[in-house]
Amino acid sequence: MRRASTTALFAILSAAVGVASAADNATVNAVWVDEDLSFTYVGFTSHYSCGGIRDKVAYVMQQLGARPDFKVTVAGCLNASSGPEIMPRVRVRAALPREATPTVLAELTRERSTRELAAHAQGKPAAVADEATAAFPAAWRMVTFEGTPSSAVQDGDCELMEQLIRQVLVPMGVREVKGSKLDCVPHQVPLNAVNVKLQVLAPTRAPPAKG
Repeated sequence: MRRASTTALFAILSAAVGVASAADNATVNAVWVDEDLSFTYVGFTSHYSCGGIRDKVAYVMQQLGARPDFKVTVAGCLNASSGPEIMPRVRVRAALPREATPTVLAELTRERSTRELAAHAQGKPAAVADEATAAFPAAWRMVTFEGTPSSAVQDGDCELMEQLIRQVLVPMGVREVKGSKLDCVPHQVPLNAVNVKLQVLAPTRAPPAKG
């Protein structure tokens, strides 16, 4: 009797895993959501020039599929020789797909007047301001960053990735999944310190060509 109950339990758990997997792979309606987020990088192990940290963050955003018009800027650059900075402030203005839930759509509606004013100031038709609210099919995909010597993100970038995920990526709707790991140790660079696994929504088809 106990064996039969155990078998039934495994069947239920397997079905639950299957449902979760199917949900992750399901296509949803999504919209581009613009965010303007900043953080001051504080590192005990690795320090970057302003150009270096800008390029590193831009690489991560590109890999995550941020809309091509994203911008990464850095302030607080005191080193005229482009050497390492102590506490540079990184600003990320970017859009990633978010599921078109009622809450997200309501927020975009509240921002509509602002977009229309910006479009008018730039001499663009008002319809351009609503392009961001146009829904499109999207599905979750996995993006992995492993700190190998040959990769753009290395083990020495552990502190940067930790702060970037917490202060920028998670607020933008990126999900850190089971098995993702950051092993940051001050003043040390442990082997395999960076093994980040992120899920992000991505369009299931390329946008139509303009013009």
